[in-house]
Amino acid sequence: MRRTKTFVAAAAALAVSLSMTACSHEDSKKGAEAAKCSTSSPSTGSDSSADGTVPTANTALKEYGQSDGCTYSGPGGFTLDLSNCPANWKNDSGITDKEIKLFTSMPHSGALAAYGAIGDGIKSYFDYVNDNGGIFGRKVSLEVEDDQYQPDLTRKNVDAAVQSGSFASSFALLGSANNLNVQHEMNTQCMGQLLTAASDDEFFDPQKNAWTTGFGLNYLNESAIWAESIKQQFPQGATVALISIDNALGQSYVRGFKKAVEGTNIRIVTEQTNAVDAPNLNDQVTTAANSKAQVAVLIEAGTFCTQGIGAVEKSAWDPTLITSNSCAQIATTYVPLQEQGLTGNGTQVVRYYYAPTDVDNGNPTFAALAISTLKKHGLDANNAQYANGWFWGWYIVQVLKDASIMKGGLNRANINVAAHSYSSTYPLMASGVTGKVSGVDDAFPFEAGQVFRYTGATTTSAGHFEPVGSPIDNEGKLGNFTKASAK
Repeated sequence: MRRTKTFVAAAAALAVSLSMTACSHEDSKKGAEAAKCSTSSPSTGSDSSADGTVPTANTALKEYGQSDGCTYSGPGGFTLDLSNCPANWKNDSGITDKEIKLFTSMPHSGALAAYGAIGDGIKSYFDYVNDNGGIFGRKVSLEVEDDQYQPDLTRKNVDAAVQSGSFASSFALLGSANNLNVQHEMNTQCMGQLLTAASDDEFFDPQKNAWTTGFGLNYLNESAIWAESIKQQFPQGATVALISIDNALGQSYVRGFKKAVEGTNIRIVTEQTNAVDAPNLNDQVTTAANSKAQVAVLIEAGTFCTQGIGAVEKSAWDPTLITSNSCAQIATTYVPLQEQGLTGNGTQVVRYYYAPTDVDNGNPTFAALAISTLKKHGLDANNAQYANGWFWGWYIVQVLKDASIMKGGLNRANINVAAHSYSSTYPLMASGVTGKVSGVDDAFPFEAGQVFRYTGATTTSAGHFEPVGSPIDNEGKLGNFTKASAK
């Protein structure tokens, strides 16, 4: 009898213990769910515009954001369901009442280290924004990790940032292959891969990758502008030689251009590629020149831009030379030609925004501010990559301000919704160009551009750009990557 009583008592104690454990697990589950779907009140304080030098929130977006528990919605049919995020995911990571922490990965060493200056330019603009009211009082910061432009190092940097739980989002991750290498993981982990510093068309596909937003004039749109400009300059048709870097960037441009010239009287007669570690482009240009193509399209980045333009100029070949927008910077692409006794005159490129040092920019007041602020921060305003940092910085500030006024307040989900929902004009945009996206319906922010010709340079002084024809606008024609691929 005593043993029976003992057994009953033990069983009762075990039942109580199991019940308490179950309750504990349930409480833990509810706590995790609450952290995943946490919200705050939308910001209602002062939104200082600093005389138009900092974007202001778009009040029309107050109607969007948290729609039901863990579900968020935005314009253009965009939705997020946070219940699909990892169990330990938190909606307020990297966000406090005083700060918003972002991270990025880009090269600060290696062959393409020059592009790391974009991160320094972003920090310069963030410092200016923080000195002028911040994001409704919050300061925004950016942690930059060096990846030497190596996709595996990008992956390592992203993994560390995700695991730290210290950041609201990534922003301006640089490089085509680098972004492609982490896109699946970042979407699986519900980590924003926002405003990528790579314009591959795959990054503009919210139907498949809701936590990724591309940025810049995407390659489908830019190559379509090349094709339209060639039609205008060669109404009877033209032969084209393609010279491209053999990586994701070059391959994306080439695919876009081939798609753009389908069914036209523009004919590609030769395709030359170079490895990312090639010493120069002499062999590629020599082979392309043998085709006697009327047009040469140079799709490169960094020092390859200068090498390619220089090799064409030194040859007996005299094509109409068009370069990718990655070669549009006077200080870093054209001025170095002077050391070879060359000018780069006649080279054409699509531009959709200006560097502050461009003499033809449409907003000299903002340009002067950018130049003086960069100098104040110890940065060379003639380096176009620092200026590019201001361009990227403007749009992420727009996103953060928009997210702050949405239903549910500033959190990671609303930051992502806002990155798919902005409409904003950077003060140094080319005439007629606005940065705007609308969810799934329109994922490409910049769909217009103007072809310019570099001219007026000598072997001792830089030249300037002059427009070729009229601006070319593809606004709304592509929608998103999935839709564009189906056309």
